[in-house]
Amino acid sequence: ILALQKHKVEEENVELEQQKKEIQIENYKAQLKVLQSKVDPHFLFNAFNTLRTMVRNQHTNAEKYVMSLSDLYRQALMHHDENIVPLSKELDVLKSYLFLMKSRNENAVLVDIDIDEHLYEYHLPTMALQIVVENCFKHNSMSSKKPLNIDISSTDDLYIEVCNNLQPKIDDVKSSGHGLEILKKKYELMKIQNGLVIEKTPDEFCVKLKLIKA
Repeated sequence: ILALQKHKVEEENVELEQQKKEIQIENYKAQLKVLQSKVDPHFLFNAFNTLRTMVRNQHTNAEKYVMSLSDLYRQALMHHDENIVPLSKELDVLKSYLFLMKSRNENAVLVDIDIDEHLYEYHLPTMALQIVVENCFKHNSMSSKKPLNIDISSTDDLYIEVCNNLQPKIDDVKSSGHGLEILKKKYELMKIQNGLVIEKTPDEFCVKLKLIKA
């Protein structure tokens, strides 16, 4: 009888532990969705401001801008409920975003992407690259004489690195770091250490995003 009671208690403990893990996972998912919702409206607001400027100036790429914006959100909505997406999909979203930004800034932005294709099946937090690159535009000035240089590359230690030359806007308000803090929190919720690493020199700002083996 004692053996049966002990076995029953052990089964109950295992079941309780499993329930705790399931609740924890659901909590992670809920927190990640809240974090995601804080990013998307901010980007949409900026995108429509850009479109308004292009339409007002009768920019020749205004129609293509609308199409690219539509494509960007189509891709984003496809993965809206996913915490992570393949790197290849993240790059598709990023390229649409870069077209939107370069349409307005033209020769003031130079972007170089050098990522090993064998890493395309690794994953990143949803919209991670767009958030990091948006940060480059948000805090730096750019012109055809002094373009903003953005280099996006893969590293041997399985990170995607986004670096830009530092050209701070004169009227730039001190950053709250909201977008990067959200990404850092996402990695933490997924129990990934050093998921986001920031490296800064007097001339360059780099953000490294850890690739995830799904």
